[in-house]
Amino acid sequence: MSVLTQGTHIFFKDPAGSAGGSIVRVRKATALNPGANPADQIEETDLEETNSKQYRRGLRTPGQATMTVNATPSEPSHIRLSELAEGDEDTVLEWFVGWSDGTDEPSITDGAVELPTTRTWYKFQAYVSDFPFDFQGNTLVATQVTMQRSGKGQWIKKVPV
Repeated sequence: MSVLTQGTHIFFKDPAGSAGGSIVRVRKATALNPGANPADQIEETDLEETNSKQYRRGLRTPGQATMTVNATPSEPSHIRLSELAEGDEDTVLEWFVGWSDGTDEPSITDGAVELPTTRTWYKFQAYVSDFPFDFQGNTLVATQVTMQRSGKGQWIKKVPV
């Protein structure tokens, strides 16, 4: 069965939090695209070929993830994302997207994130590369958060009860 987007929750592990890091829930997100991770192409066409190039599958190149957020100065997760984008930290974060087929939130035990099996998850790693504000007429202040992915993503299915 299809899953609705309403009820999706976005989290990241902030290593600057308490010992072992802390889970931060990003509030007021209106859209998320976790980006792609397509395989590069390696050409292996020899000089005798006269019609079509030949390719092999190469390493994957993680792309950019984007998240639209209604920016709120009183929201700690927005302040932290802005700090990560504007600061000099070289911090690749763990991101966790909890699907709307559950409501339980991730937790940290001994520095490791534990994802509840009661909902579907998508997790990936990325650093926050930009947090630009968008001021338009007759609307809310928004930002299009940009994150550069590192490595592959993982889709974790909910465990049926």
